[in-house]
Amino acid sequence: MRRLALALAIGMLAVGGVRAGQITVNFNPKGDFKHYNTWAWIPGRDEGHHGVLADATMRQRVEHALSVRLKTAGLVPATGDQKPDVLVRYAGDIGDGKDITTSLGAIMNFDDPMYATLRFTEQDATLMVDLLDASKNVLVWRLYVNETIQGPNDESDKFAKALDKGFAKYPPSAAEVARKEKEIQKASGSK
Repeated sequence: MRRLALALAIGMLAVGGVRAGQITVNFNPKGDFKHYNTWAWIPGRDEGHHGVLADATMRQRVEHALSVRLKTAGLVPATGDQKPDVLVRYAGDIGDGKDITTSLGAIMNFDDPMYATLRFTEQDATLMVDLLDASKNVLVWRLYVNETIQGPNDESDKFAKALDKGFAKYPPSAAEVARKEKEIQKASGSK
């Protein structure tokens, strides 16, 4: 009976705790996306990171994940003395989070709460990825991902799926570029 109560509590947490992450893509409509073929990490990429990205192993994991998505988006690493078309930089961190405790199964079945209590830390993880035009040194595309990691029942590949969704929007389509140009003209008051 206690196992059933625990399974019910875990299931309710999984259903009740579902929240969509935030994935935002923005770009400069003047970016020459048709001519961006190669990329390289921005010089000094190991400097200035804090929190979880201060750890070299975590940066390697992020860089590997980004390398895979850049390749999928049609960009290849610049080799040797080849000048890259875009430079890639990233920043991010995991928040302090909040402790979550639930004894829902024990309350519903009048069991001892000590045996049916679940405790975990919910955390917000944020990653921002920028692509800069290497020849002009201007930002041309940005991906911002904010995901809530909710504990033991959360998808293990949630962040990878968010990166996939973001990079699916690279390069922006001609229609998106036209819409963005119109949006900028409207905001600046020109017609």
